[in-house]
Amino acid sequence: MHSQAERRRRRLPEELNIKLKSLQKKLKNNEKIKGQLVKKVLQNKSQAEHTERQIKQQFEKLHQFLRDEEEATITALREEEEQKKQMMKEKLEEINRHISALSHTIKDMEEMMKDNDVCFLKKFPVSMERVQISSQPDPQTPSGALIHVPRYLGNLPFRVWKKMQDIVQNSES
Repeated sequence: MHSQAERRRRRLPEELNIKLKSLQKKLKNNEKIKGQLVKKVLQNKSQAEHTERQIKQQFEKLHQFLRDEEEATITALREEEEQKKQMMKEKLEEINRHISALSHTIKDMEEMMKDNDVCFLKKFPVSMERVQISSQPDPQTPSGALIHVPRYLGNLPFRVWKKMQDIVQNSES
């Protein structure tokens, strides 16, 4: 019969073979996992690049929205400025006509007063009529002559944010 030591020697290569196969299986499994991890790293990189492009596109849409809002607000401001300028131009023309008429009336009255008393008295009723015409109320500075600044700056971020909500709601649909 075989001694215990001999049996041990025979089992040793078997055990080593079994251990070797187990380690080889583990190595193969680890290499498979390594391949999966490398694949995940590449997928992550690809996902990150794609997501970054999408983020940039979304922010560009928001930037474009803000540029459009800025342009629309400035256009409205310039339109109001032009309207106010036109209104003031018309008022200036009107006041210039009043000034000219008053200047002529004053000059004519001063001339009449220099004339001798008889001529002045003859022209007096006409002079008084002209004075009454020229004593109409003075033109007033029109209300609303200045730009309504709060319309453009008041709560500007909030108004733009409210408009941006439409973009956000539309992009979610």
